[in-house]
Amino acid sequence: MRKIIFVWICLFAVIPTRNAFSAGSGAYRLEVPDAEAMGMGAAFVAQADNPSAVYYNPAGLTQLKESRFYASMGTAVVQPFCTYTDNAGNETQRRKQIFNIPQGFFVSDFGLENFSFGIGATSFWGLGTYWAQDSFSKYVATKSDLITQDGMLSGAYKINDNLSIGASADIVKSLANKKKKLLQLGGSDGDFQLKGRDNGSWGWRLSTLYKLNEKHSFGLMYRSPVNLKYKGKVYLNDLNAAGLNYLAIFGAPSYETEVTSDSQLPQSFVVGYCFKPDERWRFELDMEWMDWSSVQEEKLNYPSEANPFRLMVLNTGNPVPKDWHGAFSYSLGTQFKVNDRWKLRAGYFFHQTPIPEANFETALPDSTSNSVTVGTGYSFTKNIGIDFAYAAMFYNRRDIDNDIGAGSGASIDGKYESFNSIYMVTLNFKL
Repeated sequence: MRKIIFVWICLFAVIPTRNAFSAGSGAYRLEVPDAEAMGMGAAFVAQADNPSAVYYNPAGLTQLKESRFYASMGTAVVQPFCTYTDNAGNETQRRKQIFNIPQGFFVSDFGLENFSFGIGATSFWGLGTYWAQDSFSKYVATKSDLITQDGMLSGAYKINDNLSIGASADIVKSLANKKKKLLQLGGSDGDFQLKGRDNGSWGWRLSTLYKLNEKHSFGLMYRSPVNLKYKGKVYLNDLNAAGLNYLAIFGAPSYETEVTSDSQLPQSFVVGYCFKPDERWRFELDMEWMDWSSVQEEKLNYPSEANPFRLMVLNTGNPVPKDWHGAFSYSLGTQFKVNDRWKLRAGYFFHQTPIPEANFETALPDSTSNSVTVGTGYSFTKNIGIDFAYAAMFYNRRDIDNDIGAGSGASIDGKYESFNSIYMVTLNFKL
């Protein structure tokens, strides 16, 4: 039975994340690796006492010593809603989508007294937006996807009964897919699509967990930046002779060329404090700073195209300025142990948007958010348990007045109101 479970977890760990959506510390950060942590508002860096410590704080792995092997698997279902209202009062609903984000972790000390090791797979970066092809957004963005598969190899060392340190090597595989309509004055619109892939870029994390005593513990983690290098193609379709006569410039109704682009996922610092007044209650407060200033522009390169007229069209509006800024997140959570089987949880988290109004766009209509969470955990036996969580994310309304889309005669000015529902379940094992 143990071998079957182990194989199941290993297979689960490499399942690709087909869909993802921003539900984390601003922009396209995700934070849905564990239902127990989410039930407490994702305030977990100073607790980190289940297999998701691989993600939240690798130093916490040294706490998992009751059994030789620990494992967890689960999924998050994210259901976003967004409404746009133009300055004349006309409403547009973004197309409804549901995103599934699996996660899996495996932890063992392999018989070593002061060491522990863990592997994990989930997605903690992602984006998914979909506006109708005849909507106000059609010349800026229709369908935009950023899909990532993130793997973690973590280790921890217990220095003494109070202090542990941890480290992790993290690999990010990413796929970007963007679509919009191409304006051809006097004729029907064309189609623009960009597909790019990064087959694996590495980052790392360092962390520590300090237990002052049984009631007070502190966690700290640093996450390095990750430099992504996308390679792919740009596709233009339904080109015609209207307007600038793209048909003549590109020589056919359809055209494709190679494209490359560099991007950086930001570094971050997170610190947390956990208070356990007795065996039933625990409280935690976390604060994170994420250096989104690494996102200054989005630039596309066309290495295989030399025709100046084609490059003039392709480079219209390229690079796209971003000018994002660093952003803070805060989370607060609590857990009450009802009895040996049941636990109840609740939490709150705040995420500051890093995107300035001047560069706000419909592909990522992000805003500062306030979220509340609830959750519960049930132990079937000493070695098997299940956790559930729900989060309601309330995004502040954004009133936008900028020049995005003006080059094609479009306007995205107006009001944006968003809300996310997140449902999570995680199954835990001790082997």
